[in-house]
Amino acid sequence: MVQTGTIIPLALALLAIILPLIPILIIFARRNGHQDIMIILGAVCLLSFLNHLMVYIPQLVPGNIAFINGIFDLGIFALLLYLFRTMVEPAWLKNLLYTILIAFSSVSITVYALRGIGQYSFILSMAGAMILLGAAIIALVQLIRDKQLFIFQSPMFWIAGGNICYFTMYLLTGFVIAQGKGTTIQQQEKMILLSIINDIRIGFFIAAAYCFNPIKEVDSNDRSSSLF
Repeated sequence: MVQTGTIIPLALALLAIILPLIPILIIFARRNGHQDIMIILGAVCLLSFLNHLMVYIPQLVPGNIAFINGIFDLGIFALLLYLFRTMVEPAWLKNLLYTILIAFSSVSITVYALRGIGQYSFILSMAGAMILLGAAIIALVQLIRDKQLFIFQSPMFWIAGGNICYFTMYLLTGFVIAQGKGTTIQQQEKMILLSIINDIRIGFFIAAAYCFNPIKEVDSNDRSSSLF
């Protein structure tokens, strides 16, 4: 008899590995790899693919799973925050997000180097999730104001929406487990739930890659042409 407890984690692991490749394939198939938004989205999906590949198939790269997750999470954090930064118009808000990006990345690298990857990983991951959730909400509000009725045709709507769903659930599960002292069963349930939510987020990324239209995104690209 097939054990359900074995099938579900295996299925989620396969989805976590395979799904991030779909947006990358769509980007290359539609020849949008030279567009800024698609470059960043493709990079996020590539990091997600490599991260899950190393975690679920540790024989490929033997090492500390917490270290692997921390490095890839920091890379994805930097890419997503930069992407959301391109969507906001006020110069002060762009500068604020850029400062947060540099400060958080510097603090994370310093903590990982001096204190180890595990000691403050929960605090850093929760702080990063809060920052990205706030940035995604700001980007979505900006998009609603600009696009109005055509918002569903913008890839940023799907990217921001997917991240809002994921990081909201990430924070909720993190706070619940912290209050419940984080038993092993709770941690396993959290990982399964977040894996499902992450698959949904990748589904949003697939929609973003599919609906991207370079002509309609010219104005957005013009606003994001300056790094500083």
